[in-house]
Amino acid sequence: MTPLRARAQSIQPSPMAPPPARLLPLLILLFHLPFSLSSRRHHHHTPSASPTPSPSPASSDSAPLAVLLACNATRFQPTCVSTLSGAGSDTSASDLLAATLSSLRARIPPAVSTAKSVLAASSNVNLTNAATNCLIFLSLSSHRLSPSSPSLLSASTAMLHLYDCWSSYKYVNFSHAISDAMAYLDDTIAVNSNYISMLAARQRYGDKTSHWRPPQTERDGYWPPAAASAAEAADVDALGVPRGLPANATVCAAGCEYKTVREAVAAAPDYGEGMFVVRVKEGVYRETVSVPWEKTNVVLVGDGMGKTVITGDLNADTPGVSTFNTATVGVLGDGFMARDLTISNTAGPDAHQAVAFRSTGDRTVLDTVELLGHQDTLYAHAMRQFYTRCRVTGTVDFVFGNSAALLHDTSLVVVPRQLRPEKGENDAVTAQGRTDPAQPTGIVLSRCAVNGSDEYMAMYREKPEAHRVYLGRPWKEYSRTVYVGCTLAEIVQPQGWMAWSGDFALKTLYYGEFDSAGPGGVASRRVAWSSQVPKDHVDAYSVDNFIQGHEWIPKA
Repeated sequence: MTPLRARAQSIQPSPMAPPPARLLPLLILLFHLPFSLSSRRHHHHTPSASPTPSPSPASSDSAPLAVLLACNATRFQPTCVSTLSGAGSDTSASDLLAATLSSLRARIPPAVSTAKSVLAASSNVNLTNAATNCLIFLSLSSHRLSPSSPSLLSASTAMLHLYDCWSSYKYVNFSHAISDAMAYLDDTIAVNSNYISMLAARQRYGDKTSHWRPPQTERDGYWPPAAASAAEAADVDALGVPRGLPANATVCAAGCEYKTVREAVAAAPDYGEGMFVVRVKEGVYRETVSVPWEKTNVVLVGDGMGKTVITGDLNADTPGVSTFNTATVGVLGDGFMARDLTISNTAGPDAHQAVAFRSTGDRTVLDTVELLGHQDTLYAHAMRQFYTRCRVTGTVDFVFGNSAALLHDTSLVVVPRQLRPEKGENDAVTAQGRTDPAQPTGIVLSRCAVNGSDEYMAMYREKPEAHRVYLGRPWKEYSRTVYVGCTLAEIVQPQGWMAWSGDFALKTLYYGEFDSAGPGGVASRRVAWSSQVPKDHVDAYSVDNFIQGHEWIPKA
């Protein structure tokens, strides 16, 4: 995982001023900057080859006021004006959003064609893997943009998958074709960013575009209004995966319908509206399990943590394998749930990224599930996810991704590094990957516990200065992680949080705590770029407000 460096400064929100004053920076920008989609590489290091030339955008003289006002909400305003060059002076906010969405959707098929061409011409396993993954990500992006009016989260997830595709190419960027593909995706991500910025502005200010402004975060002093107060909130302890579900398929070593979890998942109906329950009896299942996009509402039910074990050993050091592909259980389908089992990745001591569980689907629930690994154990990749009464072990970045994920009453257990653990280490529990301030994503840990395994604690007590644990570090520029009412052991460093590289993301991330307890929970020595969440705003991180859990998480 590498940090995402912005190559152009986003236009910062101006103070609350009358609309004409807020519009001046855009008008000045429009008359003094050349319009070129490929002139700004906003996400990452400049590709080694020249990007594909972008279509010539409209002149600033032809941009109507309706477009200028709407584009004032975006981070990439020249791109916005170019995208909306066909709009009229009386175009409504709804129509401007629809036009931006249409332009965004139209950019995906050419990216798909490019990925297919790369795949067809590839004779390298890593390039083949990159193109294959890119096709998956582009398909997912298209799916998330398919509703007539995608939600802010769905559109934000579409952008995540465009970036996933770009990132797949980054590690095989050895030709002009790949550089051009990355440049095209860069431009597409800018359009997607503008779309979610306008969605966020409409959500905050309504249809009056003269009030629209670029997205803000907690670092700017902005919290979205809570949809539900603490008094109205659902009993989070009562939520989870229902017990006693009747099985639709049963897995065991002998005497059952299926011998592997993979076979049972394949038997689930495509796009099923009801739960398809797979009972996995006690035993060790050495396999990797993929739940495809079309296998919706699959539920795995085991006989208990440590009794039903699904285990794999894929890792990203293997040629032709990326972090995304390493998951022992990897989920694309919406509505996935699991309870009472263990999922592990036992990649060897020389391995780096090795995921135990990855979910890319919406409405994921894990209840009383143990996830065992080292680096990158839990990949909370995309959409909304809820983990309760779970146990997650790892070393570095072992909870990561860019979903809206809430972990409740869950143990986060640091284990020794596999190679020369006695030498010491710096371990970050989380590495959240938000790339845009308009994305409603982040990792929230509610009433969780951070501690070390018995082996780790023995090493820590022998040489505490060598074994350092931090609450998180910023994988991407707008990383957001919040601990609410968590108990932190003495292994958590007084500084609390760890930088990724230099000052990367330290001015744009949001790392918050509320009511931390335990010897590692003392707030007085935390790094200056972290925050204590104001009590008035802590409800923003509840299961109801952060992931709308009252709408979709069943009672256990």
